[in-house]
Amino acid sequence: MKRIFKVFITLCCAIIGVILVTQGNVIAVGVAKGLHLCFETVIPSLFCFMVLTEFLVQSGLYRILSVPLSPVTKHLFSLPPSLGSIVLLSLIGGYPMGAKAISELLKQHQIDLDTAQRMLSFCFCAGPSFVITAVGRGMFGSSFIGMLLYLIQVGISIVFAVISGISYRHTTKRKNTPLLLPPVVLPAIPPSPQFFSFSRSFVTSVAQAVYTCSQMCGFVVLFKAVSELITSAIKNASLSCAALGILEVTNGCALSASLPMGAVYASLFLSFGGLSVLAQVAGILNGSSLSVKKLFLSRCVHAMCSSGVMFCILKLFPQVTAAFSSTAQPIPVSEHNTPILTVCFMMMSILLIRELPPFHRRNIS
Repeated sequence: MKRIFKVFITLCCAIIGVILVTQGNVIAVGVAKGLHLCFETVIPSLFCFMVLTEFLVQSGLYRILSVPLSPVTKHLFSLPPSLGSIVLLSLIGGYPMGAKAISELLKQHQIDLDTAQRMLSFCFCAGPSFVITAVGRGMFGSSFIGMLLYLIQVGISIVFAVISGISYRHTTKRKNTPLLLPPVVLPAIPPSPQFFSFSRSFVTSVAQAVYTCSQMCGFVVLFKAVSELITSAIKNASLSCAALGILEVTNGCALSASLPMGAVYASLFLSFGGLSVLAQVAGILNGSSLSVKKLFLSRCVHAMCSSGVMFCILKLFPQVTAAFSSTAQPIPVSEHNTPILTVCFMMMSILLIRELPPFHRRNIS
């Protein structure tokens, strides 16, 4: 069986080689778009957040930020109280933030494997700026739809966290002796974890962020090239939307904006994350003993739940569909210096009128 599988993979590589030769121009366009996406979107939106997350983990400051969230983290999610900030950062920082922080905590032995695997199922969310601004306002023409898409993602993630906590407490009770009825035992954290100094944490966080961003950009460029091939091969709008959405979330959301009930497709793609994002997360988790298969299954369930919720909302409240349109609308632009320019223009107009001869001024008046 292994030999047959190796032969099959070899044939696939040969076919890919032929495609690379015959469709070189299309692939080159996809690679160029992928590089542009990395420099214009991925790196600017994620790099600084990665440095911040890494610094909080390396220095141990994430524990202080978790103090206000500790009641929710402990009693609802059944997690150590010090992990509240990690959950919060994963919900507002973009797809890889949660996986990166969980992987680092696991490598430093600050959480156990079971806790890390549980957190990975709900610490996975698209960033609010991408969902609300890029998808909602930019693609669907409505910030309200973007906000709704983001809230559905976060809401289902919190539900997953609560269900995970209930399941953990139930499992813990079954393992304990019924006669003693001990309290719920949360995963233990080593009593004296060794954190780095602030200077070393800063240097390490920048280096780790550079490495992670470069790894992510490699997957972005590769999947963008594959997306370009799919776009040139599939002409049907629905099939192209489904294929590109499963492969890469940005293209799928952009195409879903022109389809009926497109917000349902967008909600599904955003929750799933796309194979491109999952490959990026798999690269981050490499060597951490965390199961990527369980992450994939949790994303499939999350995607079905989020798309189902969005479908019910659009059916129960049809007026919501009027809040967005599939065509781009002109957006008025107002910069911070617009009032100054207006005043200057009025003053220049007054000076021009004063410089005109009296005859022309009478004609203007």
